[in-house]
Amino acid sequence: MTDTVFLNGDYVAKANAKISVLDRGFLFADGVYEVIPVYRGKPFRVKEHLNRLFDSLRQINLSSPYSESQWLEIITRVIVKNLNVHGDNQSIYLQVTRGIDSDRQHTVSGPLPATVLVMASKLTTGESTLKGEKATLLEDIRWLHCDIKSIALLANTLLVNQAKANGFDEAILHRQQWLTEGASSNVFLVNNGQVLTPPKSQYILGGITRDLIIELCQASGLEVCQRRVHIKELLDADEVWICSSTREISPIIAIDDKIIGSGRIGATTRRMAAALQAFKSELL
Repeated sequence: MTDTVFLNGDYVAKANAKISVLDRGFLFADGVYEVIPVYRGKPFRVKEHLNRLFDSLRQINLSSPYSESQWLEIITRVIVKNLNVHGDNQSIYLQVTRGIDSDRQHTVSGPLPATVLVMASKLTTGESTLKGEKATLLEDIRWLHCDIKSIALLANTLLVNQAKANGFDEAILHRQQWLTEGASSNVFLVNNGQVLTPPKSQYILGGITRDLIIELCQASGLEVCQRRVHIKELLDADEVWICSSTREISPIIAIDDKIIGSGRIGATTRRMAAALQAFKSELL
């Protein structure tokens, strides 16, 4: 069984996939990416993910090397080629960089052919029961355009590794005491039956799972308020959960030394996690 990736027009074994040392993604993190969950061989919310990719590319002044239909064909072929390796539940990683320049220089010498990578890994999200996790609050040290899904993730990795080193599952971030998001997730809280989450802005990534959860909350008759959230309100919440395309919904039962609510997974969290699984089942 061979783990196969798509790289610049070719399908090759992951172990043999190579890029130039002059690729601007390698030298400057000059590129963007997407992560798309795959369930039973079908990419989930793929059009929404591709629309976010197109938006990220637009914001860094880089044209998409493929149309939506071409992206779908590439993604489908990568899924099929890796069924025997990863099974039919996969996570697709898609990356586009500005390409290979003539030398290491900050200015771009001219339009360059983009470097495109699409690869798969095994996805296990949603196969087990909900498990309460612990998070730590950290100052958001990232740049000011977190709405772009940039491959420049040094700050994110530093923050999440700091959290892991101290025994936490995720870092929840704030700017001057105002909640932004997790190092690799969006954040929701429940107070007195109302669901709260920070609004989309340059400080957070517009998560595809975040958008879906808001839709599911509203369909379930839950009030969702997208507004600024102070960290005191976060710590005093009845329930907190984080979400992403690969983790789906993860309940947070403690933040640092503060127990959230009863210290158990809340009813609203369970309700929305079940709604998400039901939504997936209907589509698949």
